[in-house]
Amino acid sequence: MFLKIFKTNPLLLLAFGILLCAGLWAFTVLHPAQVARPYTDITLLAPFFDRIHDFPVVKEILGFAILLLEAGIWNRIVNRHSLLRQTTWFPFFFMVILLSCRTSLVGFYPALVSSLFLVLAVNKLISAYMKERALSEVFDSGFFVGIATIFYIPSMVFLVLLWIGLLLLRTINWREWACTIIGFLLPFVFTFTYNLVFNPNYPWYNKITSEFLYHSVHLSFSWEQITIMMIIFLTATGSLWFYVNRITDNVVKSQKFWTLLLWFIPIAALSILICPEKDSRAFSLLAIPGSFILSAYFLKTKAKLLPELLFLSLLVGVIISMIF
Repeated sequence: MFLKIFKTNPLLLLAFGILLCAGLWAFTVLHPAQVARPYTDITLLAPFFDRIHDFPVVKEILGFAILLLEAGIWNRIVNRHSLLRQTTWFPFFFMVILLSCRTSLVGFYPALVSSLFLVLAVNKLISAYMKERALSEVFDSGFFVGIATIFYIPSMVFLVLLWIGLLLLRTINWREWACTIIGFLLPFVFTFTYNLVFNPNYPWYNKITSEFLYHSVHLSFSWEQITIMMIIFLTATGSLWFYVNRITDNVVKSQKFWTLLLWFIPIAALSILICPEKDSRAFSLLAIPGSFILSAYFLKTKAKLLPELLFLSLLVGVIISMIF
């Protein structure tokens, strides 16, 4: 019932997504169960995140604004390129839900900012499709991945995604490959210069290396975490199966993009392995392909009962995870 209503009323889905997301964030801010770890040691902008952690209200507002901005841009990209063959707000809805399903995701943290720039990089990569000369687009895509890496070091693996995208969307051209590398490296020049001038005594190098070399991982899950993980896993498995079997139903451009997002998943998994802190924020980059794959399933499936049950279970699971 809910799914059918949202399919036929896209603006209602948008309003519901914003209100539900705002409610989850507000509840978490007003009833903090625990203080989230600052999570600054895997970014080259650690001094900035250290300072903003002292202003919790500003941090929550900024995080919420970036989440809505990222989800809005992602949804606009999908609609502008007709990647789902119809105008919809499902990518927006699922992105804000996936990035609001745990208390540790509520706030302003490096991976959230990084995912925004990864969305911009994917947009530039798609824009390069069928262009005779696309040096500007591929340079920008590399530049955005570089910025994403400045904010969140494990994002460096997404340079490989750009190269896979060039193989899928373009003919082989060494200049374009070189442009991705140059664009990727450019933000590091500015960042190292900034740190050298304004933070010459900040031990960011030692903090980062010690985090990667000596951080131990302790995995323990509450029943709420297990519940939301199982629901997301079951929903994602069914959606992914549907997604893979429907790739060839699209026009060539959409087929290539759908395939690119499949590659996004193992590369995001690699970033999780690199990340020394294995909490929900390490998995947040999966919300980019995850929101699209879920959208493709719930928007295009012709089944009636199972999608409704999965959709409702996802909503209930997120609420349980955040409130209890």
